[in-house]
Amino acid sequence: MNHRGSSPGAGVVWSRVEDGFHVGSRNGALLGYIIRERDRRFTAYDMRSRPVGKYADLTEAMHGLVALTLGIGYERR
Repeated sequence: MNHRGSSPGAGVVWSRVEDGFHVGSRNGALLGYIIRERDRRFTAYDMRSRPVGKYADLTEAMHGLVALTLGIGYERR
């Protein structure tokens, strides 16, 4: 499943690799990935597999990871 259009950040493509594991890329380059943890929260990792944040839901994690990797301002709700 790929998420286009509603994805945070222009040109970012999200792929669901398996349940609870999503990978983000832009122009063919890896931005990072998101894993759903046992506590149902989402941990975002950058392209070097460094954790960059924990989020309550997947959409928030997507926005946060894109903001961090592309330098786009994003305020958590």
